[in-house]
Formats: sequence, C-alpha cells, structure tokens
Amino acid sequence: MTATPSLSPAEDFWAWSVKRYECEGAARRLLVLQDDIGLDINILLWCGWCAEQYREIPDIVFKKAIDMTARWARDVTEPIRAARRALKTPPQRAGAEAAASLRETVKAAELAAEKIEQEMLARLAADALSPAMEDLNSLARLRRNLVNYAAIAGAQRRKGFSVVLLEEIARALLPGADRSDADSKSPQ
Repeated sequence: MTATPSLSPAEDFWAWSVKRYECEGAARRLLVLQDDIGLDINILLWCGWCAEQYREIPDIVFKKAIDMTARWARDVTEPIRAARRALKTPPQRAGAEAAASLRETVKAAELAAEKIEQEMLARLAADALSPAMEDLNSLARLRRNLVNYAAIAGAQRRKGFSVVLLEEIARALLPGADRSDADSKSPQ
C-alpha cells in the first residue's frame, strides 16, 4: 500500500479555501467584505488557514501580504473580474451563447489568478510564520488575525464595516471550532 503524498502548502491552502468558501454563509460574507469594505477575500481565507496551521500573523507579515496581493489584484485579478462581471450583461448585439462561453473562460482565468495569489500567500506563511501552538485555539487565532488584518487595511474607516462581519466570517470559516476547541481542553 502506498501513502498518499502530502499536499504542498499552496495546494493545501487552495483545497482548504475551496471547502471553506462553500460553507454556509461564507461566500456571501466574504463578498461583502471584498466588494463593500475593500478587503481581499484571499487574505481573509488566509487568516483562517493560518489560524489552523500557524501562530498568529504578525503585523509586518500582514503588511507584506497586503502589499504583495494589492499589486497582483490591481494588475491581474481585478481587470479579469471586471471583464467577467461586464459579461453578465453583454452588449445588445452580441450573441448570448458566445458571451456566456467567453464569460466562463474569463471566470476560469479569474480563478487561476486567485489561485496564484493564494500560492503567494501560502509561500509567505511557510517562510514567515511558526507552526501553531496549543496555547490558543484556532478560532481565537482566527479572530485575532481578522481584527489585525482589518485594522491594518483600514477597514474600520469604511462605511458598513462592523466587527460583527468579522465574527460571522470566523464562524463561517471554522464551523464547529468553538465546540472542538472546547472539547480538546476538557479534562479526560
């Protein structure tokens, strides 16, 4: 019997993100934080993945992540996203089937750009962060990561921002974390 090869950090982060994005309420809340507040979905997801894998993310690492992903988003992901969104309502004389087919192609390109951004973030985590310790549960680490990211990104100055959104994201990304973290600390 052969052992399954372990995933690289980038593959692990991508698989984790896809699974968590599909959790109840996660996608909607992540899109609100992206579209209305200006936070990066991949960094929000990275906060959760890192909460399970690493210690709390220091400010300097957040600043590096924000700088790195902002350039990538501005130059690559956002133009692709804008094209995909524009194709939701193609020009009147454009063929609906051709526009829908192009939209699917653009959507695949957008996902590929998102995956590259996640690879950058996973490498940053592997290079800059220490493995998680048992002294703080993953949900508590996630909450701290989200609050730190929001503060560094200036989210509190944007209309509609609320720490409640961060708490909702934390619970959506780590469903059942309160229960499993409490169970792991209970006496045997």
